[in-house]
Amino acid sequence: MNMSGAYDLEPMMEGQGFDIVDCQDICGTKLICSDEAQEELSRRMSDFPSEGIHFDDSGNYHYLTKLWTDKLVCPFSLILIDHHTDIRREEFDGILTCGNWVRVMLETNPNLREVVIIGPTEAQRSTIDDCHRHRVHLISEESLLSGEGWKSFSHTRLKEAVYISIDKDFLGPNSAITDWDQGKITLYNLKRLISIIYKREKVIGIDICGEYSEARDLIEAQEAGLLNEKTNEEILEEVKRDSNGNIYNIVNI
Repeated sequence: MNMSGAYDLEPMMEGQGFDIVDCQDICGTKLICSDEAQEELSRRMSDFPSEGIHFDDSGNYHYLTKLWTDKLVCPFSLILIDHHTDIRREEFDGILTCGNWVRVMLETNPNLREVVIIGPTEAQRSTIDDCHRHRVHLISEESLLSGEGWKSFSHTRLKEAVYISIDKDFLGPNSAITDWDQGKITLYNLKRLISIIYKREKVIGIDICGEYSEARDLIEAQEAGLLNEKTNEEILEEVKRDSNGNIYNIVNI
């Protein structure tokens, strides 16, 4: 999904066989997605299945996961790998944002069963309302860094097929440059998480965001593009390897 032009500085991604859905002309998409923008985005996404690999531009557009999973007709659980919970309550109800899309999914998608969020700081646990706590499992960055999070994750089993959503702000700045404050997890450990999920769960789709769209100059943008492109390629190779080549249709940057 080309929302901001960030992939223009990742030329090797163009050789991966993706379909490009150009959405830069749609108004009302950055951070907050208007009703009109949702309608137009859904129309442009209609030819592509949610059962695939999707690259969704900057974290400013992470709400695209909600639109991809709206297309699923079977029960599923969401595994979100992110430095933020994206479940906050906005000041105004009825809007879709990059910070509340998980909450909107919990409240509107009848097929969504559980959500596992991996990577936010422990302090963000307070963003999960009591009414959602029985369906949301948080594994904090602190627990991953201490090793306890891996034990917790090893005991997490989901009954339904899973959709994976990854925001590269989960990673430290040596692995990605994003529009948001970032975590401290290594790319090695992100690939380790992906491998565990694929070995244990039935994965029906995956999306990746976290490109850098807020560069102040061309040099900064080029540096971010090169680093993010390398990380995207490594994530893509891990997904291909773990799915043993049985990888649905690869769709969408």
